[in-house]
Amino acid sequence: MFVVLLASAATVGLYPYLVERAFEYKERYETQRREDYADNVSNDLALQMMNSCYQAWREQMQEEEGRLLTPSQVFLPELEGKLREAQKEQDTLQDSSGDEATVVERDSQYDAGFYASLMETMDSAGDEWRGYSQIYTGRLKYRMMDENGNLLRSNVSNPDLEFGGTEGDEMLINIHFTSSGALKVDSMDQVGDQDRMRQALAQYEFYDPIANRLGADYRYSGVEFSGPKNVKFEFKCSPTEFSGNRIREADPMLGPYDLNYDGSLYMVEMAMCAVLFVLAMVLPAFKSLQIGRSALCRVNFEPVIMLGTLWLVMLGDGSLPGALIALTHNGNLQRELERTHMAVPAASVLVLVINILFWIVVYGMFYWGITCLRAVFSLGLWRYIKERTWVGRFCCFIKRWVCRCLNPFNETDWHSNSSKAIGKAVIANFIILTLISCLWFFGIAALVVYSLVLFFLIRKYWDEMEGKYNRLLETINQMAEGDLDVDVPEDLGLFNPLKEQLSRVRQGFKKAVEQEVKSERTKTELITNVSHDLKTPLTAIITYVNLLKQPGVTEEERASYIQVLDQKSMRLKVLIEDLFEVSKATSGAVTMNRGPVDIVSLIKQVRLELSDRMEASGVEFRWTLPEEKIILYLDSQRTYRIFENLLVNITKYAMAGTRAYISLDEDESGTVTIILRNISAKELNVSPEELTERFVRGDASRNTEGSGLGLAIARSFTELQDGTMEVSVEGDLFRVLIRFKRMEEKPDGAERGNDGDDGNDGGDWNGGGDGSGGSGNDEIERGAHGFRGGLRGIVRRKAGETTGKMGREFSKASKRRAAHERTKAREEELKRETARAKEA
Repeated sequence: MFVVLLASAATVGLYPYLVERAFEYKERYETQRREDYADNVSNDLALQMMNSCYQAWREQMQEEEGRLLTPSQVFLPELEGKLREAQKEQDTLQDSSGDEATVVERDSQYDAGFYASLMETMDSAGDEWRGYSQIYTGRLKYRMMDENGNLLRSNVSNPDLEFGGTEGDEMLINIHFTSSGALKVDSMDQVGDQDRMRQALAQYEFYDPIANRLGADYRYSGVEFSGPKNVKFEFKCSPTEFSGNRIREADPMLGPYDLNYDGSLYMVEMAMCAVLFVLAMVLPAFKSLQIGRSALCRVNFEPVIMLGTLWLVMLGDGSLPGALIALTHNGNLQRELERTHMAVPAASVLVLVINILFWIVVYGMFYWGITCLRAVFSLGLWRYIKERTWVGRFCCFIKRWVCRCLNPFNETDWHSNSSKAIGKAVIANFIILTLISCLWFFGIAALVVYSLVLFFLIRKYWDEMEGKYNRLLETINQMAEGDLDVDVPEDLGLFNPLKEQLSRVRQGFKKAVEQEVKSERTKTELITNVSHDLKTPLTAIITYVNLLKQPGVTEEERASYIQVLDQKSMRLKVLIEDLFEVSKATSGAVTMNRGPVDIVSLIKQVRLELSDRMEASGVEFRWTLPEEKIILYLDSQRTYRIFENLLVNITKYAMAGTRAYISLDEDESGTVTIILRNISAKELNVSPEELTERFVRGDASRNTEGSGLGLAIARSFTELQDGTMEVSVEGDLFRVLIRFKRMEEKPDGAERGNDGDDGNDGGDWNGGGDGSGGSGNDEIERGAHGFRGGLRGIVRRKAGETTGKMGREFSKASKRRAAHERTKAREEELKRETARAKEA
């Protein structure tokens, strides 16, 4: 609003400039108007003088001949002879043959017809001269004299008295025609602008009125115009009486069109509108100004264009702004206000307010219109058409209406006879349109054609929908038969949402099968690894017990056997404890006694206690630990176990002669990161995810010391303390990354811990099932839920049937795949047992 007010005030401030330019234009216009008036009067006077000369010459010739003469006889004396010769020649060339006459065409174009047309043109010009002479008899007085000054004729009764002097603005002009017919000006008395008058008469010096009408080529016909010769004419007239009116005096007051014709007002308006246009396009881009966000700036395109057209008409005509400026400058507006008994200062202020308000309306409409139309850039052309135009909204309404009318097709049973349904719809449509077309008889034929076209169009639409539905149904049947890799690449139109839902169901089924297979494989490997790790020390114990039972065992051998038994039993004890520990950690049934722990000191303590083992491993350990304390709320015993397991893992599996790097760092967000890196002695063919599973070792032959539970326990204890543990393998580089979040306050439940039983991880041992019980039912339920979200309306009944079938087929597929994996695992276990037996 401020910019509009500023532009309005600037326009009112430019009123003196506009008025000055308007008066300059008015002065130039009045000067030009007077010049044009004088030229017109001079030219008109010269023309009527010539007309009077020609008429007087004709009358003089008739008087000398003593008979009436036509204009062509006076001014084209050779014409009658040429016409007779042409007619005679034409009669000579005419060849009579019986009743028909053949006329031989003349080579020349100047035939009898041409001369007759020339005579008619000359007679018509002579009649015009006589008419004008009679009209101007009282206003243009003349007398005709011979070369010696003897009077021949005049249109006044007493020429000597009339031409003896002048009165008022009367003037005298003397001309004469030479022996060749050329007009010469002898003298001018009392003529205001003699140069202009001489210039007006000079154009008739060698004037040929026939050449003016027909062109100069007519002279090649042997006929030439012959005007007055060897005579003088003296004319007397008053320019005011001759022109019939005086020139209108200029209005000293400023008129509305004086401002428009000058163009200054248009330039000011265009300059202000250009500035407002730029501001209207730029200012709404600044969101803080909140410009263009009101409902007034979201008016539809059509009303804006209609008001814009009225605005253009108002400014293009210019009468309203020009009239306001003229009334303001001339004082008419203020005088009218003063007539209402308003004080002079108040009237002056009100005149100023009226002018500013008028321009606020003008510029405000322009600024508002540009603000409304600029939405085409922010919304985009297509969205603007749909949302901000009546035509676009009407088209969208028609589209929605058509879609609602076609919606019953989406709920139709596609296996029914579609032709009947379409036929009924077409018949109903035909009946309705027939009733409408009764207003005009010929509309019936158009309705027949329309109905046929409508039938085939709907039939085509119906067939396409049915084909897409059958393609979707075929995909569902393939999935129900166990083919989870089936895909539908083509566009299904209306069924695209259903295709997407079906793809999600397929991915869910595929993921569930993969998880089931992975679970079966993990269980098999777990059982195999546990059996092997428990059987190895137990076999040694049984063997050495049998050796102790043999007679003749020496004390030295007995002591050696007992030492081996002690080692194997302790190994078996540690293995069973680790197994129970990791089972409890995995199930969450372990008590965490969390408190403030200096993680730096804890790692140093682990380093100190394992220093002998680290030196014996042949691995050079490099430590990067901060000097200051880092306090975390952790369970010190479990945290110690984490780092103990990881460092022991390095001493077992790292390559001797290499370096191991252990670093601890804290970032700005308070996250403490511990990184352990080492080079593996043997190639790691196991994924990082599987390395943290229970009873999984980097040594696939399982000949090294260890239970395969170290990383699993470390990961479980880390996660129970709200930390994360990531294992990565890059070639032979093995890296473990542990993160703990520093807490400023003691976490909830830090001392309470988690209550739970000490049972093993039954879910890990018994989960999964064989696919015939809960697993199959769960998959069926998930399938049914997915289908209920996607299969709506047209396939609801079929979807229910197919979902049940898919569940049953999936259950069978799960059983088959699980059995296959179990058989494969048993075969692999048997191969490993056979290999161990051979080695033993």
